Amino acid sequence: MCGLGARRAVERLVKEGRVVVDGAVVDDLAFRVPPGAAVSVGGKEVRPGRRFRYVAYHKRRGVLTTTRDPFRRRTVRDDLPRQLRDLKPVGRLDGDTEGLLLLTDDGSFAQRVAHPSFGVVKKYVVDVSGRMTKKDIAALERGVELLDGHMGKVKVDSVERTAAGSTVTVSAGYGRKRMIRQMFAALGHKVKVLRRVAVGPVTLGRLCSGEWRELTEEEVAALGDY
Repeated sequence: MCGLGARRAVERLVKEGRVVVDGAVVDDLAFRVPPGAAVSVGGKEVRPGRRFRYVAYHKRRGVLTTTRDPFRRRTVRDDLPRQLRDLKPVGRLDGDTEGLLLLTDDGSFAQRVAHPSFGVVKKYVVDVSGRMTKKDIAALERGVELLDGHMGKVKVDSVERTAAGSTVTVSAGYGRKRMIRQMFAALGHKVKVLRRVAVGPVTLGRLCSGEWRELTEEEVAALGDY
C-alpha cells in the first residue's frame, strides 16, 4: 500500500532489516504496525496510500457481471449498495450463473485472482438433468472440446444422483465463456442451476443471494500468495 512492491518483495525488505518502526528495526513478518507509528524503509519515510477494498458478493441469477449495460438490463452495479458501486468485478459470471463474485478497486489483486496463469481454483456446484455416469465423469476430467475449439477440463469433486438428475461439484483453475455449461451439454446433460461456491480460499458460506461481506485480511493475503 506504500508502493514498494508486491507482498513477496516487501517481505524481503523486512527480512533484510531495512524496515524501521518508531526508530527500531523490525524483521518479524508478523509484527503489526501500531496506528500513527513512523515507518521508514531504507532511511526514507513511507506512508500508505488509500486503502483498497475487497468484497465477497453473492451474485443473483439474472444479474450481469458488468457495471453498465446498453440494453438497460440489471447489472452488478444496480444490485449493490451505493458505497460499493465504485468496485469492479474480479473475473466474470454469466447472467444465468449465481454465486460467489469478488469485487475490488485493487487492479493488481484482480489480475492475480482472475488470470488463468496464476491458477486460482474456482469451485462450482452444478445441478444437471440426467444421471451422471463414470464415463461422463472421466470425460469432464480428461477434457471436452468447446465450441471455440479449445478444451474444457475440470476436476470432479463429488457427484450426487437423484431421481431428478445429478448434482456435481467441480473445480477449475481457468475458464472460458460458458465453459462448464458447454461441457455438460456436450455430454447430453442440461445445466439447470450453476452456482460458484468458492474462489481459492474464499467460500460463499452463508451469504444469501444479493448479500455481501468484506474479505478478511487472511483471505486477501491467501489470494495474494497464489
